Amino acid sequence: MPDGDGPITRDTSARRHALIVGLVWAALSAALVALALNVPFQLTAASREARVIDNAFLTLLVVSIPVFVLVEVVVVYSALRFRATADEDGPPIAGRPAISVAWVATTTAMVLGLAAFGWAGMNEVLHAQHPPDLVVRVVSKQFGWTFEYPSLGVSSATLRVPKDRLVRFEMTSSDVLHSFWIPEFRVKQDVVPGRTIAVTATATQVGSYGVVCAELCGLGHTFMRAPVEVMDQVAFDAWATAVKAESR
Repeated sequence: MPDGDGPITRDTSARRHALIVGLVWAALSAALVALALNVPFQLTAASREARVIDNAFLTLLVVSIPVFVLVEVVVVYSALRFRATADEDGPPIAGRPAISVAWVATTTAMVLGLAAFGWAGMNEVLHAQHPPDLVVRVVSKQFGWTFEYPSLGVSSATLRVPKDRLVRFEMTSSDVLHSFWIPEFRVKQDVVPGRTIAVTATATQVGSYGVVCAELCGLGHTFMRAPVEVMDQVAFDAWATAVKAESR
């Protein structure tokens, strides 16, 4: 129940409650946003696409935190401050249309803005700005991966790609549904039997990573992994030359 009897007292009390909620909301939101921006809770971003996806994720997280905190603070404060002492319905309270309209308009604008931001990022990830520098044919089967390089005439059980080169992965499955996933690249794509599905990625950090099957494909699913080596162009060319020489 509101404090006091007169409209001035009730108005002052409502403003005091709103101020308390606002201060708690601002403090918690600032602390959680700072935590989200400064705690490295994601894997290494080792591709251009990973940076786009991570930026989208972080933007969504930062925007969501104040909204989530506002709802929770209002619920918890109301439950503690205005707890009912009798098992009966509360009195009807007339709403303020301006507040409802402002809330709906603000949240609608936020959702549309995030949707546009996400669409732009997805378009950047899915549609390369130029032809690929390298094509790798990825063949999946229970429970392993094979990587073929048509332009080089070699194949490997280890995925090797050159740094800072746009690679087009053309994937197919020889048995059941699999899913091609390189966590550090943030690239994940279902691999469907009888179809060739392509995805592109540009590795940006030399290092060792891994391909993981992200679709339950049988008893050996857990072990369906393959090493990934990102190499500089000179090392990659030397590897391809050595493999060709060994195959002759």
